[in-house]
Amino acid sequence: MQESWSALVAPVEVGLPCSAMSKVLKLYGPGDLRYEEHHLPVLGPRDVRVRTRLGAISAGTEGAWYFGTDPQLDPGFKPGRVARPKFPKLLGYEKLAVVEDVGGEVDSLVPGQRVVGHYGHAEEFVLPAEGLIPVPDHVDDVEAVAYSLSTVALHAIRRSRLQIGDDVLITGQGFIGLMAVKLCRLAGAGRIAVTDPYPLRRDLGLRSGADEALDPGACDVAATLAGGPSGGLFDVALETSSSFEALHDAMGSVRRNGRICVLSQLKGDYPAHPLFGLEFHLEELELITADGRGDVDKLTRWYFHALGRGEIPGIRNLISHSIPFSDLESGFRLMEAEPESVIKILVTYS
Repeated sequence: MQESWSALVAPVEVGLPCSAMSKVLKLYGPGDLRYEEHHLPVLGPRDVRVRTRLGAISAGTEGAWYFGTDPQLDPGFKPGRVARPKFPKLLGYEKLAVVEDVGGEVDSLVPGQRVVGHYGHAEEFVLPAEGLIPVPDHVDDVEAVAYSLSTVALHAIRRSRLQIGDDVLITGQGFIGLMAVKLCRLAGAGRIAVTDPYPLRRDLGLRSGADEALDPGACDVAATLAGGPSGGLFDVALETSSSFEALHDAMGSVRRNGRICVLSQLKGDYPAHPLFGLEFHLEELELITADGRGDVDKLTRWYFHALGRGEIPGIRNLISHSIPFSDLESGFRLMEAEPESVIKILVTYS
């Protein structure tokens, strides 16, 4: 993988002429992505117009919509507080942008300033100033766009109530799982074990701070971890892979009264073995979920400060691919054809 991504993004240009149109990418259904021209609304007093500089593909969320594996697309899905999906819809949410213009009441941001925010794949976008977070000068573009999934991992660690010295199992070593290793180590975790079916991800897990890495397809995870040289059950497990099988491994690997925090939306067929059987009941396990909607502003500020202190190294090493916005669908083809090589896909904008 490349070590430097400084050439991915052109320098910031201030004072470009305002355009009333922006190209956006919409999903009309699984596998049906279309570029469209989007009319930018007139700025309201608290609005900001931004020009996207760098984005990323969320393999979990966006991949589930594109490949049709999101549970909301299941014909048997029963809407409750979560409604059925409506198409077309904008995909994407991880963005680093440059402020182009601000409304008359915005005094916290100025044109030319770098910001991060959640909005879909688009060249330009208009959104409230409150939805954008300034990026400090010491944070580079790649580190900045990684803020979103990093705060997901941070929120889950807080939800798990991880204590200094707690032993942690992390199932799944995609980008969130790898960031979770780095952040659990920074939070004072004791022994950290990880699982993933792909050798590249297991290796990155070890290089990110894990003590051991297992292939869940090659062993009984719970039995292997309990019987190894550092054997013993875990205090906390973080499930980041969206797999029911991985959740089962996590439940079998934590001690009595252990805590399992599920960061990823579980997908696929429900497994044959019972997840909530006798072990779950008799061991008084605690199941926690974390969907990333924590205090994003506070966690992002902490993340930026930690980067400034040099406490979260190696984020660029987790970037496996870069693609242009004009060919964003190639990222999904990569995820389908070469899942063993994909960690994080950046999206560049001209």
